[in-house]
Amino acid sequence: MGIFKRISDILSANFNELVDGFENPEKLLKQAIREMEESIAKATEETAKALASEKITAKALKTNQVQTAQWLERAEQAVQAGDDELARKAIKRKQEHEKLVAALEDQLTASQEAAQALKRQLEAMKAKLTEAKRSLANLSVRHRAAAFRKKMQTVDLGAPSELDQHAFAKFERLRNRVEQAEAEAEAMSELQSATRTVELGECCEPEANIDVDAELMALKQRNAKPQAS
Repeated sequence: MGIFKRISDILSANFNELVDGFENPEKLLKQAIREMEESIAKATEETAKALASEKITAKALKTNQVQTAQWLERAEQAVQAGDDELARKAIKRKQEHEKLVAALEDQLTASQEAAQALKRQLEAMKAKLTEAKRSLANLSVRHRAAAFRKKMQTVDLGAPSELDQHAFAKFERLRNRVEQAEAEAEAMSELQSATRTVELGECCEPEANIDVDAELMALKQRNAKPQAS
């Protein structure tokens, strides 16, 4: 069953609503465009026929208008010649063409209106087709962008590939090496600090011995017994 059945369906189509809720809106729009192109082709044929009919009617009208004038002229000539019978025949033929002229004028008016209406509808259908193609192009771009985003999300969130695992293992080994080097440097720094402390203590030891000797000397002096005179 086709999407478009009448010209009014095309002209009133809302492509945003048309694709809403369909699983494959891009496919739907392509189908719609194909049917629109078929409808436009048929409408073009009908418009061409209407325009042709207008031209034929206009030509027939002009012919009968000329014949009306000619029979009028013949009737006048018959009257001037005093031939009433010929004048009556000429007037009768003139009246027949006058009736045809009146009918053709109405027909031409109707043909012109129909042709103009078909032309306007055809132009509107072509504009709608352009809109549909633009919507399809935009939809295709959106679908490609969505597919790309989905692919990137799958890559980011999915299980790591063999190459990814190798890269992670290499990074882990490098991190362990860095941590080992930092720990060794810290330990060496601690050892060097302790060595400097010991060396500093050794350096200060003679001064400490001097203080001890001085205090010992003072004690000896205080506790020395006075010598007898």
